[in-house]
Amino acid sequence: MPAEPSSDLLLLTCASGKQASALLPHLSEWKNLRLAVNSTASKQRLEKQYPHAEVIQTDLYSPTNTAALLKGVNVVIHIGPSYHVHEAEIGYMMIDAAAASYQSGTGPLKHFILSSVLNPHLSKMMNHDVKRLAEEYLVESGIPYTILQPTTFMDNLPIGMLMQQDKPVFDSAWSLDSKFSWIALQDLAAAIYVVLNERERHFYASYPLVSTNTTVSFRQALTIIGKKIGKDIKMGQRDFQGAVNSLLIRLYGTTEGVDKRTRDTAERMILFYDGRGLVGNSNVLEWLIGRRAVQFGEWAESKVEEAKVR
Repeated sequence: MPAEPSSDLLLLTCASGKQASALLPHLSEWKNLRLAVNSTASKQRLEKQYPHAEVIQTDLYSPTNTAALLKGVNVVIHIGPSYHVHEAEIGYMMIDAAAASYQSGTGPLKHFILSSVLNPHLSKMMNHDVKRLAEEYLVESGIPYTILQPTTFMDNLPIGMLMQQDKPVFDSAWSLDSKFSWIALQDLAAAIYVVLNERERHFYASYPLVSTNTTVSFRQALTIIGKKIGKDIKMGQRDFQGAVNSLLIRLYGTTEGVDKRTRDTAERMILFYDGRGLVGNSNVLEWLIGRRAVQFGEWAESKVEEAKVR
């Protein structure tokens, strides 16, 4: 059975993040939305953007809170808080609450959609490994599930900032020549939308999600962006600790008071990406969304045009 957007209650966690922000504009037909956020600013912004939605500010690291969030919910899209030291435990709590609601098929819950990561079995990266743990727990829960495994987001690259600089500079956290597969957030949103609405057709599936048909290194990506903005981008690579600090500042605005386990996670990811990158295949995504995926040059051109309009 497909979803029933007019009556089903949809819960979306980390609802102010990149993935949810790309998805929400496509959910106009969903009349019952519950959006979970962490901060007051996020709550206020989403209440203004989506006045028909129920926006709840909560701490997901609490079985009481996750149980309250799942009350009456028919479908969950769980996006875990990346780099949170308890991301795996939060996943467990969400799944436990969902299992209690599912009640072996007699309760209101019908579908649990988990946003994971490409190649979660890469245990050398702690941010991948915690998602593997959540995947395993979900598979064993007995809940009808779908696992989505997106690769690196094209949208993490700061095109707007590079356009504003007279002589743009980009310092990479890892080797400029490591190979990466990328996904455009618009493709990821399209994939989530299909899985959400078609529901039963995607039960018990795990989908690796990649947009680019060929790998694109950061050097190649920045060269493409430079051509689109009409400027040469000076490229460099940060030293290791500088790269770690830069990532933490991007995530938290500071390096002060950041949990050592979070720094460990950043360090291991940077080391892995520096030596190996992250590579996947676009076939599954293109089958899922029923069209050719957005390629890097197309994405860059669209973002440049968007920035010009602003």
